[in-house]
Amino acid sequence: MRNILLLQRSSPFNNSKGREALDIALALAAVEHTVSVLFSADAVYQLLPTQDQPDFKLKAYPRSFKLFALYDIEQVYVCQQSLKQRGIHASDLSIDVTELDTQAIAELFARQHQVISS
Repeated sequence: MRNILLLQRSSPFNNSKGREALDIALALAAVEHTVSVLFSADAVYQLLPTQDQPDFKLKAYPRSFKLFALYDIEQVYVCQQSLKQRGIHASDLSIDVTELDTQAIAELFARQHQVISS
């Protein structure tokens, strides 16, 4: 079993990278890898409550983050600095995450066998 970190950095509004990263996380967890997910930069917007918007072609895939527990993805993190820079509080997020500072993020990276960035 390998420790794999998915580093999400993309906004949910610009492209499909967030949706693709979600699919990768669920697929890797299904084949018994230990998957961690870190939301950083504009990816923190993926964690805000969403609604279907007819003006956007993107589906509200962040609701699927609630599947993490079903797939035993228990290590879900958010960059503390990214939240602060965007004026978002952890209490605003749609799922429970662990906030990490820069030092804790470096330690998280050190524990991984592989990091996949989106």
